[in-house]
Amino acid sequence: MISDLNRQASIVGVGATPQGKVPGRSGDDLAIWALREALSDAGIAAQDLDGLIVQHSFGGNGELGVVGHRLGIEPHVAYNVAYQGQALQIAVMAVAAGVCRHVALMYGTNQRSNRNVFGMTSFHIGGNFETVYGLANPGSTAAFNYRRRMHDFGATEEQLGAVAIAQSKAAALNPLAVYRDLITPETYLKAPYVIAPLRLVDFSMVSDGGFAMIISDSERASDLHKAPVTIEAMSYQSNFRELEDPQAMYHPSQVPNAERLWSSCDYGPSDMRALYVQDAYTPNVLSALENYGFCEFGTAHEWIQGGRIELGGELPVNPNGGQNRMTYMVGWHNTYDAVHQLRGTADSPERQLADCNLVLSTMSLGHWQNTCSIILGK
Repeated sequence: MISDLNRQASIVGVGATPQGKVPGRSGDDLAIWALREALSDAGIAAQDLDGLIVQHSFGGNGELGVVGHRLGIEPHVAYNVAYQGQALQIAVMAVAAGVCRHVALMYGTNQRSNRNVFGMTSFHIGGNFETVYGLANPGSTAAFNYRRRMHDFGATEEQLGAVAIAQSKAAALNPLAVYRDLITPETYLKAPYVIAPLRLVDFSMVSDGGFAMIISDSERASDLHKAPVTIEAMSYQSNFRELEDPQAMYHPSQVPNAERLWSSCDYGPSDMRALYVQDAYTPNVLSALENYGFCEFGTAHEWIQGGRIELGGELPVNPNGGQNRMTYMVGWHNTYDAVHQLRGTADSPERQLADCNLVLSTMSLGHWQNTCSIILGK
């Protein structure tokens, strides 16, 4: 049963590099830099690792054999993965089964310095849809997502701006954030369109950087350097129907994922002190709020108004500034920040969440294909 994995694994160390533009370093350099920080945080050595999971990154970095050779380790379990959710699933199962004691998860990219581009038809959204209609950027589906919401539920562009505004306030307090300028309702509406109705500030910007974490079995975790953050529950869901799904624009893989997550534990949405969403585009936040039960389907654009998702609000969402303002690290930055929030070690008192004992983090590959969610607690 999925509940058999609950509380079996803990995050015992996290590490990060500077974010934004980090010239002169490859993606592997940055991943290894972050891993050294995570090992120091956990108080263990690289030779203590018996599991290694590396996410591929743009620019041809993240090849498992290359990274493993550079680290000089011979782990029992070693995998390349496409995104953080797969890394977490493998690591939790490995430590829960007793196959590994300490598993390193790592990701690094120099895609900004390397000037990688996303405007290419390889970022498909279903069959040859992009070829027929000229779609060559994953932002197209996010624009469709919100345009569908405007049609179905009367959402407005002004309402969507609440996401970017909230995250800009959080990023302004985060030293790791790449974009720390405040967005106001006025500046949001003045921002240029990229793919209407989405504006430039609705998109995450490409960044260099690296993140890493160490996952250990919970029994050993309490003996390590820092207070462990327990993976209270997790769920994983794939969806290969893409545009064939009648709710394709609303991230349908999150719905069964959420059902399995909540049914596997004694928690519910009201128990969460924060929500982290992998938000390459601001409409992703709205889908997650609805699909994980924080508000009714079709109401998120109204529910987020009045500072509800800001620091100090009812449910802070991406209190680090998110992928939209902090850094484009495909969800890794959210796990890093959630660990610090639960430890009570956020980098500024203004950004530290009060009474933070449980958070939900969601991450995805593509817009429909895979979804992973984890509840972290202390």
